[in-house]
Amino acid sequence: MQGMDAHGIIWRKDALDSGVSDVQIAKALKDKHIEVVARGAYSPTFDLPTDPGDAFRERYRRRSLAAAVGLARAKEEVRAVSHQSAAALLDLGLLMPSRKAVHITTGRNSGGNIFPSKIIHASRLDDADVIDLDGLRVTSPARTAVDMALHETDFAKILAVLDSALRMGVPREELEQRLSVPRRGAARARHALQFADGLSDNPGESWGRAQMIEAHVQIPLLQSEYHIENGHLAICDYDWEGRAVGEFDGYGKYLREELRPGETVAEVVIREKERENQLRDLDLGVVRWGWERLRNRTLIPYLSKRLPIFGVTLLSA
Repeated sequence: MQGMDAHGIIWRKDALDSGVSDVQIAKALKDKHIEVVARGAYSPTFDLPTDPGDAFRERYRRRSLAAAVGLARAKEEVRAVSHQSAAALLDLGLLMPSRKAVHITTGRNSGGNIFPSKIIHASRLDDADVIDLDGLRVTSPARTAVDMALHETDFAKILAVLDSALRMGVPREELEQRLSVPRRGAARARHALQFADGLSDNPGESWGRAQMIEAHVQIPLLQSEYHIENGHLAICDYDWEGRAVGEFDGYGKYLREELRPGETVAEVVIREKERENQLRDLDLGVVRWGWERLRNRTLIPYLSKRLPIFGVTLLSA
């Protein structure tokens, strides 16, 4: 549809100016060729991911993108997209974030407000707090990570965003400096930062490590490497003393990240099983878990039962 900007957002005003009628817009909406992402703004649906979870996350990213483009179109020089919305645009990993509302920070100490689909945060923004993301005002990775760390109260969620910030290359010293100012939640975030590790590959892995930290048990090494028989390098999520390795299986493991061109899910499962067998051939124990064990908080009992088989004791810290 005409009226699409460089960011993939279709603006009703631009579409009408280019000759598209309201009737055509209404029909495109009814036929689900486009969907609303902001007031007077739409996004095409043909390129949405087929996986429901991925599609949900992409829809929120597009809503956040539309908010950022809206600020740019209004020639806003103070406000910026922030918090969960900035994280979505920056690809900063969050653990089970709320995606009900788009978040914007005013750049001033006033003007905050809460609406069903938009949250306006009243806070100053220094030059170092905002980046230009393809012409859009978005809070920087460091500012976004700290905003989320201060906003959250759950240790695992705080650890996950700080892990992600370090993984993106944000210097630990910058996070420490930003958290040194006395604010609500700063002490909690500083505590989590002591354990943050950029080697943690995704929020699910951070959540597993958070449960280990909270249980005061031995924390494994992350992303250890082993050369296996097929000549490949096996990178393992967790490693206890070179005796046992742990693998976190996210839902997408056999659907997206591990799927090679022309390969079926069944073939991926077989390949992963062979990889696991070759790790065992190195006299390594292998333990695996997924989201359900994390949600049910049964990871520590599971590891306490399984790891001693391989000579690993989850010692108290």
